[in-house]
Amino acid sequence: MSFRTNGIRVFQRTFTQTCIKSNIRPQIPSDIQSKILRAKTRAVIGDSSIFTQGGSLKRIRTVPKYPAFFGGNPVHQDNMHEVEAILKRYASYPKRTVPVEELESSSFVSFDEYKKQCGSGVRVKEIHHKELISALQQLRSIDLQLMPESVSEILKKFSGSSGANKIGQVKKVKTLDANGRAHGKAKRKSSKAEVWVVKGEGQIMVNGTPIVEYFPQIEDRKKIVYPFVVVEQEAKYNIFATVSGGGRMGQSEAVMYAVAKALVVHNPLLKPRLRKAGLMTSDARTVERKKPGRLKARKSPTWVKR
Repeated sequence: MSFRTNGIRVFQRTFTQTCIKSNIRPQIPSDIQSKILRAKTRAVIGDSSIFTQGGSLKRIRTVPKYPAFFGGNPVHQDNMHEVEAILKRYASYPKRTVPVEELESSSFVSFDEYKKQCGSGVRVKEIHHKELISALQQLRSIDLQLMPESVSEILKKFSGSSGANKIGQVKKVKTLDANGRAHGKAKRKSSKAEVWVVKGEGQIMVNGTPIVEYFPQIEDRKKIVYPFVVVEQEAKYNIFATVSGGGRMGQSEAVMYAVAKALVVHNPLLKPRLRKAGLMTSDARTVERKKPGRLKARKSPTWVKR
């Protein structure tokens, strides 16, 4: 720092340089000194501890048992951290295809059992249980000759006590009943349909009424027989349907989807053709509800500025 006096440049020392040169210590206010001391103490021992009179450290806050205590589901998160750590450690181990017999004979912890094990109440969701089971399945696929002891322990920890949660359990295959009927259910808009399809001469009954009387519109009747047109088996099956809710259009389409599902029970080889025709997935579209302050779902009342 410098300034000019009568054309001569004079250098001026700073306050700190003057204090050092003259051996003078700058006076720091006591409140600032205490703040500096507290900052140094935090840097050395952390916020959670202070010095006692004897010079030892004393923790002044409670440390949770689980690292994820402040999360939504601490016990489940700790379980996932443990399983994922083991899975990452042995990711390079050779894998095997688990036999069907082993899948049927052994099972992991069920959702209800895992809920009790976590003790977190409704915070444990089914998606949490599924991600745990998925990770455990990957661990179980490690080659048995190289199976580490830690993996065996974690698999034993989450093994189920009952056979309620069979890993790889095959879905129950629908079959014909004692009378040779195939059952199918479907929904469309607000309508629900339940049908029984049996081989016959093409008779169709809806709520105990012939189809011509219950569905006077020909378009509705064409929709019901459309699955038979796709598989080229018209007039070879009898249909007994029960419908409820909605209007005639929604009921006819609900019966159509239910008939397609029942045909697959009679002959599973028809499924690709019915799926290609869009009959294996029900149309989930529904009428959008009316909103407050609007005439319909989105239409607003007429507004004129002047």
